Amino acid sequence: MQPKIITIIMLTLLLVLTSCGHPVDPAPAAVGPAPSVENQPIEAPTPVSATAPTPTPAPVVMGPALTVSPAYNIKEHVTYSGARSNQKKLVALTFDDGPDSKYTDQILNLLKKQNITATFFVIGEHAAAHKDVMKRIISAGHEIGNHSWSHSDLTKLDEQQLEAEIDKTDEVIQSLTNQPTTLLRPPYGAVSQQVIEYAEKSHKIVNWSVDSRDWEGISTDRILQNIKKEVRPGAIILQHSAGGKNGNLSNTVQALPLIIAYLKEHGYQFVTVSNLISQNVPNQ
Repeated sequence: MQPKIITIIMLTLLLVLTSCGHPVDPAPAAVGPAPSVENQPIEAPTPVSATAPTPTPAPVVMGPALTVSPAYNIKEHVTYSGARSNQKKLVALTFDDGPDSKYTDQILNLLKKQNITATFFVIGEHAAAHKDVMKRIISAGHEIGNHSWSHSDLTKLDEQQLEAEIDKTDEVIQSLTNQPTTLLRPPYGAVSQQVIEYAEKSHKIVNWSVDSRDWEGISTDRILQNIKKEVRPGAIILQHSAGGKNGNLSNTVQALPLIIAYLKEHGYQFVTVSNLISQNVPNQ
């Protein structure tokens, strides 16, 4: 064997023997700036399987159901107007606070001349004091309604006082008409749940849709304008046959023929409140 080859073999064996049992040092790390965290790749979250079931929420324990009473709606118990059909343009003239010995008779004369039937909401103590005028209202075929005994605000009375205001007036009316009245117009149009619950046992509560404001002592022209502005088919028109500002209702008496003429000119027919709200209207 050539000496050169022998030398190479011996050097190789020596290198192997010196490395046995000792770890080989890793390659040195490259020196440089630390890598930026912002630029490191972010591991994508493991996708949720589309078929995985949706977690079921914990059941809600319900208590007993609460019953909440709706607010008492007074307007549902009060009549303000009748049917508003344009096929029959009906209107009801109503007169409050009578009878008296002066203006009620004048109003009755005008209605008779025009062959018109109206509704009078009378005060009990006035009806008792003017029975002759009451008889004239009845004989002319006008309707009579209850307007309390003394024109008190019924909403400010206790139960006993409220019943007396309505019942005493009913008694006077029935003693003259031989039948009970079924209509009640509370003074000032003021109603409450207590008033309604008692009145509705035997009455229909009727207010109005047109206020002539005659009780303010305004001029005849203003009374007429108030009615022109508000009147519609089915209207219930409020006027007075007694009382008024300083006890004077001459404005009402003067305005009434103008009101009637205007309504007739515009095709209105005059009926009582009961006929208006029942739509059981006689031919006129």
